[in-house]
Amino acid sequence: MNAVDLLVTIIREHAPEDIWQDSPLIGYRMLGNTNRGEIGETFIRRYLEQHGILVGNGNRTSQTDLRVGSLLLEVKTASLGANRTFQFNHVRLDRRYDYLLCLGICPHRVVFNMWRKGAVAENRAGTLVRMAEGQAVTYKLTKKLDDMLDIVEFPAMVKSALEEHN
Repeated sequence: MNAVDLLVTIIREHAPEDIWQDSPLIGYRMLGNTNRGEIGETFIRRYLEQHGILVGNGNRTSQTDLRVGSLLLEVKTASLGANRTFQFNHVRLDRRYDYLLCLGICPHRVVFNMWRKGAVAENRAGTLVRMAEGQAVTYKLTKKLDDMLDIVEFPAMVKSALEEHN
């Protein structure tokens, strides 16, 4: 065995399991964060439209990511880490929205959860952690895979939120 082959073997022995190997969604992991967010918003828009729910807004410069009827949604997208958690970054409480929608991309499925902005501010969606020391504008929210719901439940949850909101 030559030196490179030996080193490759040792690296494999010490490398964590790659849960994304052979995933149909691996392309998502290779994108930059801005593109990931845009893909998440586009997915949510098209998925809801496929279920007969009209969606407005949704560009990178809008104060609100998406509008569904009278509901304003802030969308955060993250991929599943090896520790079976998602880290949703740049959650802001100073923006105008009704619900925080967290979209989780797993190697072989899509999950979500959503919380009223008030619940997020009161840490009932989970503990918000500051993105940077000494600032209180953007936070990260870490969620376990077990805290998320299968995406098939999303249209019904949006319809229910719309009924409550109106």
